[in-house]
Amino acid sequence: MTDSKKQPAPLRYGFIGLGHLGGLLARSLIRGGFTVTVHDLDRQAADPLLALGASWAESPAETAAVSDAVITCLPSPAASTAVVTGPKGVLNGLAKGGTWIEMSTNDQHEIARIAALADDKGIATLEAPVTGGVHRAAAGEITVLVGGGEALFRTHLPAFEAMGGEVIHMGPLGSASVIKGK
Repeated sequence: MTDSKKQPAPLRYGFIGLGHLGGLLARSLIRGGFTVTVHDLDRQAADPLLALGASWAESPAETAAVSDAVITCLPSPAASTAVVTGPKGVLNGLAKGGTWIEMSTNDQHEIARIAALADDKGIATLEAPVTGGVHRAAAGEITVLVGGGEALFRTHLPAFEAMGGEVIHMGPLGSASVIKGK
């Protein structure tokens, strides 16, 4: 007897920003069994992740085009804005129905502004800044604070659990930025 319920295909993640923290978070996703495509301004930052099975994309838009969700972990709100909204940005590659997940520490108002642009394209947004330091990220024990819709949070919870020890849904979009910024 076969099970007539078909399981959905695992989500494919793009990860942009492979610095000290981002590289560790992307590594945790790969080790968690997720399909991950990576991009960074420094192509060499991707080498350890490629050795673990990640794929490389030449731009944020190319990363997004082969992903169901794109995670950004960048050094500043300005970098996030450029990577997500620029001409070769995430929003120009991610298909309708996709998700942008901002793991950078960002401003509540900037998250809301970019989320509105994403929403106009049929793309959902979650924010998921982390706390606990690089050493906890290396061990997969960093705390992930997630803001956004409950159903969307549940959809991506396995990825957050692969990257962090404690995962806390903070409430609506913008709430994690407020808490992280304090």
